[in-house]
Amino acid sequence: MPEVWPLVGRSETLSSIVHLAQTRQCAGVMLVGPPGVGRTRLARATLAAIATTDGPHVSPVWVMASRSTQDIPLGAMSHLLPRMEAAPDGEAALTGHLLHEARRALHPEPGTQLVLAVDDAHVLDTTSAVLLQQLAVSGDAFLVVTAPTGLSVPDPIFALWKEGLIDRLDIHEFDRAQSDQLVARALGGHVDGAALQRLWRYALGNALFLRELVDGARENGTLRQQGAVWRWEGPFEPSSRLVEMVEARMGSLAAPERELLRLLAFGQPLGSEVAAELVSPSVLATLERRGLVESTREGRRVNVHLKHPLYAEILRQQATPLQERQAYHRLAQAMEAHGTRRGEDRSRLLGFRVGQGEEADAHELLAAARDAAAADAGLADQLLRAAADSGGTVEVRLQLACALVAADRFTEAEAVLAEVAARPETASATAAELVASALVRVPNAVWGLHDVVGARDVLRALEHTIPADEAPAGVTWLRAVSSLLEGRPRAALERLEPLIAADAADPEPREVRVAALSVAAFASARAGLLGRAGELVARGLPMIERDGDPSGGWLRFQLLTASWYADLQAGDLDRADELARDGYAEALARGLRTPVAIYATWQGIVAGRRGRVQTAARWLREAAAAVSASRFCFAVPLAAELSMALAASGELAEARTVLATADDVAGGGMLAGWQTAARVWLLGVEGRVSAATEAAIAAVATPDDPGHRLQTLHTVIRLRATGVVADELEVLAADLDGALPATMVAHSRALSARDGATLDEVAARFEALGSLLLAAEVAAQASAVHRADGSTAPARASAARSRAWVQECEDARTPALGLLEASTELTRRELEIASLAATGLTSKAIAEQLVVSVRTVDNVLRAVYAKLGVSGRGELSQVAGLHVAR
Repeated sequence: MPEVWPLVGRSETLSSIVHLAQTRQCAGVMLVGPPGVGRTRLARATLAAIATTDGPHVSPVWVMASRSTQDIPLGAMSHLLPRMEAAPDGEAALTGHLLHEARRALHPEPGTQLVLAVDDAHVLDTTSAVLLQQLAVSGDAFLVVTAPTGLSVPDPIFALWKEGLIDRLDIHEFDRAQSDQLVARALGGHVDGAALQRLWRYALGNALFLRELVDGARENGTLRQQGAVWRWEGPFEPSSRLVEMVEARMGSLAAPERELLRLLAFGQPLGSEVAAELVSPSVLATLERRGLVESTREGRRVNVHLKHPLYAEILRQQATPLQERQAYHRLAQAMEAHGTRRGEDRSRLLGFRVGQGEEADAHELLAAARDAAAADAGLADQLLRAAADSGGTVEVRLQLACALVAADRFTEAEAVLAEVAARPETASATAAELVASALVRVPNAVWGLHDVVGARDVLRALEHTIPADEAPAGVTWLRAVSSLLEGRPRAALERLEPLIAADAADPEPREVRVAALSVAAFASARAGLLGRAGELVARGLPMIERDGDPSGGWLRFQLLTASWYADLQAGDLDRADELARDGYAEALARGLRTPVAIYATWQGIVAGRRGRVQTAARWLREAAAAVSASRFCFAVPLAAELSMALAASGELAEARTVLATADDVAGGGMLAGWQTAARVWLLGVEGRVSAATEAAIAAVATPDDPGHRLQTLHTVIRLRATGVVADELEVLAADLDGALPATMVAHSRALSARDGATLDEVAARFEALGSLLLAAEVAAQASAVHRADGSTAPARASAARSRAWVQECEDARTPALGLLEASTELTRRELEIASLAATGLTSKAIAEQLVVSVRTVDNVLRAVYAKLGVSGRGELSQVAGLHVAR
């Protein structure tokens, strides 16, 4: 960690102060802000900046006032002053003598400007304050004075500001963006969103608290780097220094004051009437005046809460178990005495009762947990844990499983559901109850645990258990899910058609309708029926908003996934990005680890499709650091897309390692085929275009969805190989909706026909879709075609457009972009052999890899050297722009 943290968010203020010092438009500035906001840091930076700017020689002086010198004349300045002669008797004469001697000692030499910074001017002794006033009035010094908000400064300092001799600048806490920037710069790497969210929630932009939080968490290992990503792992453990800071901020407290702060730490926010049941109004007024407690109006109610979240964290950490139980007891008594007029009051009262050790009805606990989930995650978790310990009927356990799913506790949810399935009474459960259990357990296995094998086992068991004549809709849904998991999305759609038809009667149970819409929407997206997927999502989401999600959240997620996937395949990157960003923000706010990783993955994939390869890698690495690949439903897309981004950034060795993880965790999941395009891409970047083409053709015969297969085939087109790939691509695209498939077909046709003008048009279409890397590659191919045809001006224009788009692609390097540097067109075979030679492979190794003779390789290389005007292998990558594998 740096000794001095970066100065973030203060550059404009710093520049304006330096300008004032240079122009002497005033005699100085007074930096005013709350404790910990960074006044001292800014003052020191200001002193340094003024001293190093061009202009008159500056004599910088730093003074730190303190309470220990507050009653000593010139006590704060004593270290700047020489030993003085004996002073005259009398207070007035003494003060005059001291001021005269101090002025003489501090008077700058000719051509030198005195810049005097005084920290914590509110505890400056009176004589020093008068000295500052005299220096400012005489123009002998430029002052930089700091003081905390809400505290009075000595009269001479106040007079300087009041009379306009110095400017007052209010320094505020960092906003969220500034806080995130400061942490990232201080740690020197990418910090994941959950860690930034937690640091913001604890520090709320207070620079002093933020620094201690980061330093303390690094020291105890809570904040640590996993690969290239900084993550917060584990509970909050305040350092002793942070505890001392908070206690110093709270100051000396009377017993009733400390007791109220502790009660608020466990029970905030409290209505003012409830707080009045606990302490006298005078205690409340005193704490609010001291800035430890804050009151806010919410409708007709006035709520009281601690001024800063760290107060609550520290006070809860310091409380003994007995003090915690006593606090909940008093809170429950006070709320019962005042009454529970709002729904959230009843949830919080129940939380207080649980906290003091009372037992509660499981139904009531679950209902209260659902009510509290959005506003108070801590209370919801407390109620949920109490419900988990309370036992209950099968119905209660199913509700508990749904609540656990919603709380990102998928393994616990599966344990509850497995326990329910093993109960003797489950054998006599109704078909509706069994279907209700399946609506939670199956999607939780697929999406929450990435356990497709387990999901299939559950499906088979339920299909044998549930009588088809008692729950026909439920059995239909189960069979459709089986088809989807087997890689047959169109078969799943056919099964579900009777349930999702607009005029179909409501099935029994009714929850099956939204479950059917959810599966059908995702199946449509996988089958390439992108418009149909959007229609089904538009029908399903309002039903969930109205009636709730019977799976605890997975059906809604599956609908959102269908929408995002369809947008991605259709080329609507803006909508896909919006869904990803909204989901990420929601998951962060609720502290849900796996959803945060999922939506980070989505953002990384969209960034990759835009061609922003470094941004893509950053998002995908954040997601990878947050979860276990074996238990992450988007592990395969994550690894595949990360490997492609790395390869396009020149990190080919790491790309191969990352892609291997996709093979390890594929496991037959619904997204298992995602890595095919990545494998083809890596082969092409390595220069093995023939092998890439063969792999792409083989992928067409797999049961993977057409969107994946289309991307795989288009990857070969990006490598400038057409032939049979182009025919297969057209066949696939014919069954797909959206602008992107049509543009891929146009690209393939134009490249096959070596039509430079049409390639230029295709590049513009990719650019309109936001796929800037594809646009740059196609423009580079157009330039090569124009150049081969002898059309110099169009070749230059296409190359210029390509280079402009590449600027937005964060140093991407791909085989097609290498054409921008080529002076002469190479055939596909020449380019393939030249690329392999540029990696350092011998002619023999190339011949073995491509299954040709060494003589053929040498003959091709001689033709390449002649075309490119080079003397040998060593110049290939520099002259031809060929990619060299790292």
